[in-house]
Amino acid sequence: MKHRANGIDLFRIFAATMVVAIHTFPFQSIAPFLDEVITLTVFRVAVPFFFMITGYFLLGRLSLNFSYNNNQRVKKYLYKIGMIYLYSILLYFPLSLLNGTISLKMNILLLLKVFIFDGTFYHLWYFPASIIGTILVTLLLRSIGFKLTVAFSTCLYLVGLGGDSWYGITNQVPLLNKLYTFIFSWSDYTRSGVFFTPVFLCLGIFAYRVSKKLTASKILNLLFYVFIIGMTFESIFLHRFTNVKHDSMYLLLPSCALILFLMLLNWQPKLKVKESADLTLLVYILHPLVIVIVHSISKYIPILKNSLLNFLLVVVCSFILAQLLLNLKRKLRVSKQKIPFERASKEISASAIHHNINEIRKIIPKNTNIMGVVKANAYGCGMVEVAYELEKIGISFFCVATIEEAIALRKSGNQGDILILGYTHPNRINDIKKYNLIQSIVSEEHGKVLNLKKIPIRCHLQVDTGMHRLGVTPNVTIIQQMYLFSNLKIEGIYSHLGSSDSLEQESIARTNTQIFLFNNILSDLEQMGISYGYTHIQSSYGILNYPELSFDFVRIGILCYGFLSDYNSPTKIPIDLQPIVKVKASLITERIVEAGEYVGYGLGAKVEKRTRIGVVSIGYADGIPRALSNAKLTLEFKGQSIKQIGNICMDMMLVDLSEVEDISLNDELIVLPNISKIADEEQTITNELLSRLGSRLGTELN
Repeated sequence: MKHRANGIDLFRIFAATMVVAIHTFPFQSIAPFLDEVITLTVFRVAVPFFFMITGYFLLGRLSLNFSYNNNQRVKKYLYKIGMIYLYSILLYFPLSLLNGTISLKMNILLLLKVFIFDGTFYHLWYFPASIIGTILVTLLLRSIGFKLTVAFSTCLYLVGLGGDSWYGITNQVPLLNKLYTFIFSWSDYTRSGVFFTPVFLCLGIFAYRVSKKLTASKILNLLFYVFIIGMTFESIFLHRFTNVKHDSMYLLLPSCALILFLMLLNWQPKLKVKESADLTLLVYILHPLVIVIVHSISKYIPILKNSLLNFLLVVVCSFILAQLLLNLKRKLRVSKQKIPFERASKEISASAIHHNINEIRKIIPKNTNIMGVVKANAYGCGMVEVAYELEKIGISFFCVATIEEAIALRKSGNQGDILILGYTHPNRINDIKKYNLIQSIVSEEHGKVLNLKKIPIRCHLQVDTGMHRLGVTPNVTIIQQMYLFSNLKIEGIYSHLGSSDSLEQESIARTNTQIFLFNNILSDLEQMGISYGYTHIQSSYGILNYPELSFDFVRIGILCYGFLSDYNSPTKIPIDLQPIVKVKASLITERIVEAGEYVGYGLGAKVEKRTRIGVVSIGYADGIPRALSNAKLTLEFKGQSIKQIGNICMDMMLVDLSEVEDISLNDELIVLPNISKIADEEQTITNELLSRLGSRLGTELN
């Protein structure tokens, strides 16, 4: 929704100014009636606007999907607002004591009333109201759904309305009088998180739900004018003919706030205000302090007692003070740029990831989507960073091997579907549910035990078509039974090809048998009337050697990272790949070793002449194979080749710097300049070499 935020962000400034006006009465010295009509009526849209922002950006997604990440966002918001409220209480504590809002002589119940509902200073009610309202709406959404939540919140607002601007009327009804007497024993006003906040949070949620369909409309403008004029007449009537207890709530205020918010979503001003949310939050918190200061100064400068001038001065000073604090925050904040890893790191190329995915998309059918296989820490490249980049280019389905990997990916903020390819013990079923993961059913027994747990979970059914590793027996009767289990929501079915990386005749025959068996199972299930969900059987080599296949997904692993597993095995379809990872380490010290001396562990490396030796801060614990010791590994620095000498140690390695120019301590060297060549020389595959890269290596995404 970032493309719709410009109008909202700019209006935050106007709304914050309106709040200042409500607390300063700018027209008091000129025409008090204008304060009644404008300040205490029209400007009342300001606070609902801020609550609607919370509903739109925080609870909108939650109302559609109670995922782990959406729930975490709510928890973080509540914690943040709670801390802001605490700091604000401390800031205004002396003034709260002076004006009697709180007193050390108050009993516990009265203090709770002040802290939970009223706020310890007149503007601080907003923060507990936001917390209570958010908790209430979240619980209602979870238990009764959005429509009933709106209805319930509307009823709460109407109750609150009767204790606010309409109190002069409702107070005449004995039963209602008793109700409001009880309510006011707990809160000075009905403008609170119980009666006021929920309806505006719901309106923000509604705006989120309709925002994609929203278009600019003159009808919205007309409706806004109708409702704002109607609310003005409502206010005039209530102020003139009734005893208004407060004027925060009007019958037409929700309608005005909703139409205004929808108009702002369509408004795309060129002017953009940086950090408008933080700026206006600080203005809201600080402006009463500025009011006190300006009021004190006005005793010595009488002209400042002019209400309009007083208001303008408070607004200007509040924004200046808020901006100064933001500037200070930037200076104190740790630089957003990652601190360079002084020891060793992996540099991940975002552009290479994009390139590789684009090349893959050229090969697969247009209707086939990509699953990003990010197991084993994205083949050693950095699971969180790679998945983040894949999400940016439209990949929203990810595969991992274990539930621990899946949870780590979800906790990183990943919003996509996450399929666990491997076995997960049924005792972890609560975690599968909690983190909204998709579990592979890897055997008949696995499926039966998971179903007996009586906790509904999302699943994909893995079928053993000939790999003979994981998967249920390719018997359609058994598979049908899995689909009938009430607690297994099977959303897809898949298999794995055991020999798709080879074009030898025996490998082709095995692969074709697997594909034939898989297709037959799908056909039989279809004839049985079973909706089997998504289908996928190809991994990286499956798309290169069997591009004619057309299933819902392909599982892309090694190709995403810019490598083939084995460059000696030809593929039917060529592909232009760019390696996404560079392994770098720092030169941490150097020294001269005289001829005839041994270096490193053992006696395998003896220098024949006076040699300049350097120490590079990476070793076999970081994934560099120890078998590459003694000149089998070549590093690079600014295009120069540097030979590794001696045995590679756990945490470092030695290099010969005798022929290297312009290298200094702390310079970074490329440690594995040609991963595919090294894998070939070590008679392994690039998958293994990459997956060895250790967790001590930092990850830099560029």
